[in-house]
Amino acid sequence: MASQSLGHTVLKELMVWTTAITGGILTFHFFEPFYDRIQHAAIQGGYVRVLGFDFGAAAVPQFDTRVAAVTPPFRGTIAAAQGKTPPARKTVVLNANTYGHFQAIAEINGQPVEFMTDTGATYVALSYEAAQKLGLTQNLRFTGRSTTANGVARVASIEIAEIRIGEIAVKGVQAVVAEPGRMTQNLLGMSFIRQLSGFELNGGTLTMRE
Repeated sequence: MASQSLGHTVLKELMVWTTAITGGILTFHFFEPFYDRIQHAAIQGGYVRVLGFDFGAAAVPQFDTRVAAVTPPFRGTIAAAQGKTPPARKTVVLNANTYGHFQAIAEINGQPVEFMTDTGATYVALSYEAAQKLGLTQNLRFTGRSTTANGVARVASIEIAEIRIGEIAVKGVQAVVAEPGRMTQNLLGMSFIRQLSGFELNGGTLTMRE
């Protein structure tokens, strides 16, 4: 009795699998040509999306990375016939000194001022003596505090109309002036640097772009 029940179960399983496989073969055989015909008709009719596939003007699948013969300009570029070549950005390149610092000779109020580039400084910082030579010490109020090489110093806030380094000019730069005798090195801080379009450190070279 048990053997007859087992044989009956096996026979049912074989019939189910045979039916499933046969149905799959028939479906694939008849549906695939029908699918291809629909897809081809859609492309010919100008539809660019059919049954989950993307096709371009030349019916190229979306995963094809080749550039077609006729393509629209990429975002951020201008075709030659559409406009003039944009002017190159003004650039200054600084080389590190023996100590690995980047020194720059800037121009403020028509006078040269030596700076050390310091991305850790929030503002451009001037010694009192340098600011005095530039005529920037009128009505100073030393209400702020800053840590310098000589300890904590009181500083006064000012705005420099323009700082020029080579071809680069940055206007309206927030800066601080240290109280007399407390600072020996002028710092080119982030209030100048963050107004640049580019600031790149590569080994012993520092590139700034206006």
